[in-house]
Amino acid sequence: MKVVKGWRMGVTLLMAMSIVAAGCSSNSGSTGTQNTGSTTTGETKTETGEDSAPDISKFRKLKVYTVGNFPQKDSKAVVDEINKYLKEKINAEIDFQGLPWSSWAEKMTLAYQSGEQVDLTFAPNWADFANNVTKGAFLPLDELLDKYGQGIKETLDPRFLEGGTVDGTIYAIPTNKEIGESHTIMFKKELIDKYGFDVNTINTLEDIEPWLETIKKNEPGIAPIWLAGSGSDTLSYFDKTKVSMAENFRYELVAGAPAVILLDTKEDKMVVSTMESDAAIYRIKLYHDWYKKGYINQDAATTKTSAEDALKAGKTWMKFGSDKPDSDKEDSLATGIELVKLKGNEPEISTASVSNSMMAIGRTSVDPERTMMLLNLLHTDPHLVNLIDFGVEGRQYEKVEGQDNFIRLPEGVASRVDTGWAPGIEWMFGNQTLTYLWEGESADKWEKFKAYNESAHKVKSFGFNFNTEPVKTEVSVISNIVKEYRPILETGTLDADKVLKEYNDKLKANGIEKIRAEAQKQYDEWKAKQS
Repeated sequence: MKVVKGWRMGVTLLMAMSIVAAGCSSNSGSTGTQNTGSTTTGETKTETGEDSAPDISKFRKLKVYTVGNFPQKDSKAVVDEINKYLKEKINAEIDFQGLPWSSWAEKMTLAYQSGEQVDLTFAPNWADFANNVTKGAFLPLDELLDKYGQGIKETLDPRFLEGGTVDGTIYAIPTNKEIGESHTIMFKKELIDKYGFDVNTINTLEDIEPWLETIKKNEPGIAPIWLAGSGSDTLSYFDKTKVSMAENFRYELVAGAPAVILLDTKEDKMVVSTMESDAAIYRIKLYHDWYKKGYINQDAATTKTSAEDALKAGKTWMKFGSDKPDSDKEDSLATGIELVKLKGNEPEISTASVSNSMMAIGRTSVDPERTMMLLNLLHTDPHLVNLIDFGVEGRQYEKVEGQDNFIRLPEGVASRVDTGWAPGIEWMFGNQTLTYLWEGESADKWEKFKAYNESAHKVKSFGFNFNTEPVKTEVSVISNIVKEYRPILETGTLDADKVLKEYNDKLKANGIEKIRAEAQKQYDEWKAKQS
């Protein structure tokens, strides 16, 4: 089955820097390797083949940037513990720069431009990664990886490294998590049970309409569907409409391209989603129909409240999320509400899926070698990974007696947020198969992940990255138009036909055809090199 991205792919990529993605903010992902407990600082080999320990005699303070639900109340205690451990392991500490989503993109742009010290930074594909490489923001990593990243090479599925590669050179190391993507909608189990709904009967997005009508009639004050035009919450997160299924999910996201450009895999050509994709146009009209029927929150276009926050506040009964193994259990724990999920599509491996969570070493790093040692530890050292992900044992969690790899919240603590360390960064750092399991998760979770990853298939454009430099002026203008219209189109707030015409006219008047032609040219050149 081909990739299903539909309208979500057509309009949301350029907004991703403001996303606390439903499928990503959950606990973790994996390629399925087991937690062996082994660690390495990245030893090198001498000419005779013997291990040679790297020189770490000089203390280093490494500046590490990431983004999440910051600030966190207990950050100092957690970072202090991390630094104690790193001092012993690689004679280094970190200056941890946890930035909120609202200011992260702007802050990092300024950091790269100003020459500020950046040792290790979160650098996903959707945050202008390729263009930052072109501008020289990141160091090439091939030699550093060979010398100090052997643990990464031994544990990371080689397909991941393609996500951090630009023109044959590695510039970022992806997180070891799920290699493919599939998405879902989750619902409050209490109401599923109350009305006798069966998630196994839902095959398309349209199939949930009777549920929405029931909730609207019987649960006053609860929005059947909660959307936030200013964020990532969109019904297109669940890709399975009748039209997209009938078309065999023919449209693919084009990594690095403006949000309205898709690859039509049937015709093997670039298209503008809102002009030529029947699935995208159908979706927009469906959203408007549901909005008129009162299924969607009436402030959807303007609210900054995410579906997850609305769920926790009792304003809705649903949220969006990843369909990776145990994701409903993870999100139940995160929200404090028992959830069940719909079955998403089969996982797909795209350039975006293998590069949506990566770490890069900045060109201004004070010590690239030591930084690679740190990155290597994040992929091989369970203690370090769990410190960053879950905090300090006894403060943020406690071990489950008799089950060393399982943890739970401390006595009297209602949610992870109450522990003082729940930034939602588990999907960003290192090797997720080394992380603890929360009480209630499946003991065979990582085996499930292995099967999940093995079932994932590559999309047609896997490995292709669009370089926006030749059309950067047009891309800038088009991106602003997408940002202006997305909240309206994604939430069904206004008449679909009228808004689509206005939107498409603006795209045409501001260079979308020039961008499409450039994307086609680059794609054809890339294809020719693959054979």
